Amino acid sequence: MPRPDFVAHRSVQRYAATLADLTPRERDERLDLLQSFAEYVDRDPDTMIEEIFDEETRKYRRRGFYTGEAKAFAASFDDSPNAQLRRSNVIRAFFIANGRRLLTERPAWMS
Repeated sequence: MPRPDFVAHRSVQRYAATLADLTPRERDERLDLLQSFAEYVDRDPDTMIEEIFDEETRKYRRRGFYTGEAKAFAASFDDSPNAQLRRSNVIRAFFIANGRRLLTERPAWMS
C-alpha cells in the first residue's frame, strides 16, 4: 500500500483519479510501483512533473532522462519483456495523467 504522504502529492492525486475503474488492489499496485520509481530516481512525483517540462520555454527538458529511467527501472525486476513494458507503461501513464509525455517504448517483438 502506498504511503499517505506519497499519495498526498498533487501529481499522484491526478494520476490516482485516472485509476477509478480499477479494483483497490490494482490501484494500490500501480501507486506502489510509481512510489518505487520515485525512490529509484530519488525525486518526489511533483518534482518529476515540474522537471520534465519547462513552462517558460514550453519545451521538454528531461523527457529522455525519465524515459530511460522508466525503462531501466522496469528492467530491474528481471522478468519477461512484456512485464517490463507493462511496468514502464504505468510510469508513462503517470506522466500522461499530469499532461506530460515520455517517449514511447516499443515491445521487443516490434523491433
